[in-house]
Amino acid sequence: MNGGVIGNPEESGIDRDGLEGAIRLLEKQRDAGLHDGAQLFVARNGNVVLDVAIGEARPGVPLTTGSVMLWYSSTKPLTAVAIAQQLERGKLKLDERVQSIIPEFANGKESATIKHILTHTGGFPMNDFPFLRYDWDSVIQSICDEQAEYEPGTAAGYHPLSGWCILGEIVRRLDGRPIEVYLDEEIFGPLGMMDTSLGISAAREAELGHRLSSISEKTEPLTNAEAWNDPRARPRILPGGSGYGSAHDLGKFYLALWNGGECEGLRILKKETVDLFTSTHRSGMVDRTFSSEELQVSPPWGLGFSRGTDAAIDSSLGRRSTSAAYGHGGMRSSVGFVEPSRDLVVTIIANGLPSEIENTRRLCEISDTIHNACT
Repeated sequence: MNGGVIGNPEESGIDRDGLEGAIRLLEKQRDAGLHDGAQLFVARNGNVVLDVAIGEARPGVPLTTGSVMLWYSSTKPLTAVAIAQQLERGKLKLDERVQSIIPEFANGKESATIKHILTHTGGFPMNDFPFLRYDWDSVIQSICDEQAEYEPGTAAGYHPLSGWCILGEIVRRLDGRPIEVYLDEEIFGPLGMMDTSLGISAAREAELGHRLSSISEKTEPLTNAEAWNDPRARPRILPGGSGYGSAHDLGKFYLALWNGGECEGLRILKKETVDLFTSTHRSGMVDRTFSSEELQVSPPWGLGFSRGTDAAIDSSLGRRSTSAAYGHGGMRSSVGFVEPSRDLVVTIIANGLPSEIENTRRLCEISDTIHNACT
């Protein structure tokens, strides 16, 4: 184990025994084969009370709190905040059509607005497109050429990568900087997220060395772990899925949102903008990506953020989360969230990708252990 409980957590309204129980749970899950290693970060009332790593980054290499891990879709809120900054700077409107910024964005998608993209109602999920094989310009062209599956705004279906590539391109065309540079200079740098990047260049991979964690072989058979571990894939810029960093860094991001857009005197958003993006903008719509004939689900969404519910259901945010909670998970491996009703920030990053059910149970158990520790 590296790191652990910080200071006197009871002063921040959280029980030390509960936090230590969460660490033991991570170890127990490792013993059960759910991951080789995992990081956990917890803050209560604005104070960091736990920053810990257990297990291995890769075989024979201990995972530390400073190890760099792949976040998958836990990356999405970072890009959503980049869009929010464009809104604050008067460069776009949420109901503005994407085509007004990217003229070649067509083929049944002409009516799609930026808000449609942020709420996964744009109509072009492209779930089977091999994004890791193509460079940025080729990906954008492929998305623009894609025929819409339905009229934007009339149905919902989680867009794993396509929508967020378009949001990244919107930032590039409005600001002039590539999205990975923009995020580094406007979000990661100001918040002190020094180990975070969108994509991993060959030079940075060499610099990181053993600090770079691999996706564990403890994965569901259908998981394309080998492709994500391929050095040729790591430099790919995917604003909805190729964020790399630590649970500590992701925790800094959510602490800033919990604090109304500011962290340690540095503001990335106005409080009213944070409230706008993390409130519910989509509800009661069946999500085509997550649903099947046997089970249809209608998860609530903010603008680039998933939302909690008051229903006591298994969720990566925990059964004890509320409808005030917001955050985002990453492909069967990670989650970051704020629970405003408890002034709680939690980030969990694991390098094993078990089945969807096993992962939800794993993250739910950890999150609820932390919820229960709050006094």
